[in-house]
Amino acid sequence: MYKIFLTNYEKQELITSFTDTLFLLIISGIFIISIGLTIGLILFYTEKNKPKTHKIIGIITDTFRSIPFVILMILLIPVTIFLLGTMIGAKAALPSLILSASPFYARLVYNALREIDKGNLEALDAMGCQPMMKTKYILKESLPSLISGLTITLVTLVGFIAASGPIGAGGLGDYAKRKAFAGEYGLMSIGVILILIIVFTLQLSGDFIVKKIDKR
Repeated sequence: MYKIFLTNYEKQELITSFTDTLFLLIISGIFIISIGLTIGLILFYTEKNKPKTHKIIGIITDTFRSIPFVILMILLIPVTIFLLGTMIGAKAALPSLILSASPFYARLVYNALREIDKGNLEALDAMGCQPMMKTKYILKESLPSLISGLTITLVTLVGFIAASGPIGAGGLGDYAKRKAFAGEYGLMSIGVILILIIVFTLQLSGDFIVKKIDKR
């Protein structure tokens, strides 16, 4: 049944679902950026100097990246209980969200770093450039691709959050599903529209930033 006006309870329920989605997106996003950048840099630096290490890390990364999110979420229930003391609620979805999306972003980071001109990197090595300075140069040169990859990752993460309902993580995806099962299609539509707004905001913001900083 479609309805125009919401009761106070329905408003509060919708606001809670919206804030749960933003909470999961922001907190897991921070960890995903940190872990993804670190693994991506390690993959890049070990590609030539330590091929065995590169291969091992690559296999681990690709393994986690290939596991369906819902399956990974179930497999991590014991770890989630150990770390957080619960397997229910928004925070219980964080480990699976982070472990699922971080390898995905790490691979995008690695691919972005490989696009850098090899001649420039060789010139930095010839000048005896310090590792930290070289890393800063690499990140600066690949920044448009890194942001583009992050945009893709965050949009994908919104989908993962919507799929985390089985552990009671809440969020707009779970809200829309519950309202659909209850036959409250108007409320379901509001949840779906809010998800679309978040996705379009992320995509348009990412595209805008890339256009501003991409000098190529």
